[in-house]
Amino acid sequence: MRWRKRANHEESAAKRVHQLTASRRKIAEAYEVERLRIERDLHDGAQQHFVAAAMKVGEAKLDAEGSTLALLDAAATDLKRGLETLRRTVHGIHPTELTDRGLVAAVETAASQYGPHVRVRAPHPLPAIDASVLAAAYFFTTEALTNAAKYAEGHPVNVLITCDDTLNVVVTDQGDGGAEFLPGRGLDGMRERVAAFGGTLELNSPVGGPTTVAARIPLLLFRGESGVGA
Repeated sequence: MRWRKRANHEESAAKRVHQLTASRRKIAEAYEVERLRIERDLHDGAQQHFVAAAMKVGEAKLDAEGSTLALLDAAATDLKRGLETLRRTVHGIHPTELTDRGLVAAVETAASQYGPHVRVRAPHPLPAIDASVLAAAYFFTTEALTNAAKYAEGHPVNVLITCDDTLNVVVTDQGDGGAEFLPGRGLDGMRERVAAFGGTLELNSPVGGPTTVAARIPLLLFRGESGVGA
């Protein structure tokens, strides 16, 4: 009788965990849908206005001279910078490369911005993976790279991406170590992002280094869904 109660309790607990994971996943997916909507609005709305304004300023410069030309030159420079900032913002919301070419290519592009000491390795092609999971893995990786650039500047950084029944992204830097989870800080936010998909975030950062942070997202809940691989 006791074993039956225990079995029922374990089954009930497993159901609650599954329901919680499903609920958190729906929230994460809704967040991703909203992210894509904002990206579209910025691209199709604000960005087009910037481009149109830049063209008009360019036309006005053809007939301008003196102080007026100088003002138009300054306006053109401001518009160019504003457009570049907007494009970086749009890319940060959801990089098109993640959708078009997959996780590995998007991570390689992000890593290239930090210098040649950052290496990305994916020994095997990734299977088709739900787009929201890919986004979670991508933004975990970029956050980890940002942390490495901040606390292990110039030191070698390695990113390893593998997949079986779990999508694994492991970022290791050769800095001085001593990283820890702090409420409301970067690592804690990364852990919450990964946990929304039933995943875990592992941190190993002894004083003296190296620091390894690993995101592991189980894919069993996402089988049979459309997605993008490597």
